[in-house]
Amino acid sequence: QKDGGFVLTNVRMLSDGGYLIEIGGTSQVAYLTNKGDVATGMRLNVAGCNVAFSPDYDPTSLRTDVAGKLVKKLVADGSHVRKGEPYAEIEVMKMFMPLKVEESGVVQWNVNEGAAIAAGDLLATLQLDNPENVALVTVFEGRLEVAGWGASSRPANAKRPHLVL
Repeated sequence: QKDGGFVLTNVRMLSDGGYLIEIGGTSQVAYLTNKGDVATGMRLNVAGCNVAFSPDYDPTSLRTDVAGKLVKKLVADGSHVRKGEPYAEIEVMKMFMPLKVEESGVVQWNVNEGAAIAAGDLLATLQLDNPENVALVTVFEGRLEVAGWGASSRPANAKRPHLVL
């Protein structure tokens, strides 16, 4: 019901793991191509188009987006770091990579040197010097107006949207 702030849809799970979604008399096939995690975000394929949802920007959580080994802590627990400064060194496929902080603050470690780490693991937390400089994610509370939603061209007696295609 468009006036009520929602859209009536029909969703059917397909045998190959996809979803057949009917909105306003038209059907689209959607696939979840990456469930997403803290490091990579979620990816969908809807009607042949890729849709990517990036992970939230949270500079207080120091993470890596690759798996490897924490070789060296470059700063001690409770130390202050400046924006862009390296705080750790990791080994990935026999290569060494520095990890840098995105904002200034004080580091509190969660893992020890030599630990095996997976993509998205929380290595340390950062107490920000200026937390007001970082915009937080907020939930959309308004009304989303999309042309064609709520107007159905589907016959009243059609019960299965895949037959309308």
